[in-house]
Amino acid sequence: MLLLVKVGVALLGVAGVTTAAVVVASPDTPAGERAVVTHLVDGDTLDVDIDGRTERIRMLNIDTPEVTGPEAAEQCLGQEASAHLAALIPVGTPVRLEFDRERTDGYGRTLAGVFTDDGALVNAEMARAGLAMPIVIGENDRFHPPVLAARDEAAAQGRGLFSAEVACTLPGQVAATSAAVAEALDPASRPPGASSAELDPAIALAAEALAAARTLENAFAVAPAGIVSLVFTPEERGRLADQARGIGESAQQGSDDLADAVATARASEEAARVAEEQRRARQAEEERQARMAEERRQAQLAEERRQAAAEDERRERAEADKAARRRNAPDPDSSPAAGGDPYPGYTGPRCYAPGGKTWRPC
Repeated sequence: MLLLVKVGVALLGVAGVTTAAVVVASPDTPAGERAVVTHLVDGDTLDVDIDGRTERIRMLNIDTPEVTGPEAAEQCLGQEASAHLAALIPVGTPVRLEFDRERTDGYGRTLAGVFTDDGALVNAEMARAGLAMPIVIGENDRFHPPVLAARDEAAAQGRGLFSAEVACTLPGQVAATSAAVAEALDPASRPPGASSAELDPAIALAAEALAAARTLENAFAVAPAGIVSLVFTPEERGRLADQARGIGESAQQGSDDLADAVATARASEEAARVAEEQRRARQAEEERQARMAEERRQAQLAEERRQAAAEDERRERAEADKAARRRNAPDPDSSPAAGGDPYPGYTGPRCYAPGGKTWRPC
């Protein structure tokens, strides 16, 4: 009885050189078949021509992001995965198909490892680009070791789904959120002495960054789902989760510091407002007191002018009276007739002599 033996040999690439993965079939594995690529469906499915018949091939031990379909929308790097497969085996490329225990899946597709003429396992090359997740369905694990080794290389090099420069990947989301938090916490956005109004843009930016950080943390708090998350090992995912928590803590601390800065600015502005109101009140009171003093001074001047005018008028009347008395005083050189009135019936002005006892017509 022959023993079942499966040997997977992965020749890892160095310094960017494309590598090959060679898989030796076990004695109970069907021999390979020659085929020609006729159509590329997505990153893990293609059509080939085998001796004049068309077969749809589902590559074993990998799962690539979906492009579009009746039950799934496009996933992160779905188009890139399709494009990469098209670059590896364009339509018209001769390939060799090798099989595992199960020849077809529930959809009637042929399950196979796809090799190029130079011996490269296309299944593994998709993983090496970071565009495929290693999977094992049932007992079909023949190509899993080289696929897994290629996936580890992609993870180490930060390719495809492991890239921090691709926005939709987990590392990309961590990097983008980290950058947003760093921008929100930039000291230049809240210079010393900034008013609360000047801090409003920084507040909005910090709130957005904190919300993004919390969303990222929550994404790691649930069970992984979807190729973007499942492509990572628990340890890798744990490291990313730690980074997300650190980003969230930084965002929270920065938001708290900004809230303190805003509170300080508002307290300072309130104190300045109160001080200004008090200054204006003092100024208004001083101006009122000055007006009242001026009004009193003007009133005093008016009274002094009135009294001076009255005094002038009194002196004028007194002078007039003196002149009238002088005009009415009797002439001392003339004497009245003995025993009679010297001015009988006189009704004109009289001028009195000194002492006011005698008078004369004026």
